[in-house]
Amino acid sequence: MVACNSTNAVEKADNPLDGGRYFIENYMQGDMKKAQQYLLVDTQNQAYFDQITKDYFALDKEGRMQLRQASIQINEVKTINEHTSTILYQNSQDKTPRWVKVVFSPNGWKVDLKYSYGPNNL
Repeated sequence: MVACNSTNAVEKADNPLDGGRYFIENYMQGDMKKAQQYLLVDTQNQAYFDQITKDYFALDKEGRMQLRQASIQINEVKTINEHTSTILYQNSQDKTPRWVKVVFSPNGWKVDLKYSYGPNNL
């Protein structure tokens, strides 16, 4: 019975670092279905996710390959409270520092893109 569910199953993020890392890794690999499993569900987050997915697939083949081969560097993890953390990271391809917010949910730690792309982002 487990084998039936294993193809769509993703590892539950038990801490904020894993939640952020799983989201970022799957996004960089182009596995948007898995990345979306680590997204905090709401309409605004979905809109941001749809845009970054569109941006990813707008890259040429070489650009996507470079992103898939890039490594993630975690520069800082800030605990805001017991249910919220932020992660400052960059990838080895473009080295642009980015913040991502990770929040606790009953289904594990999830990324809140409103923090990264909203009007009050860092």
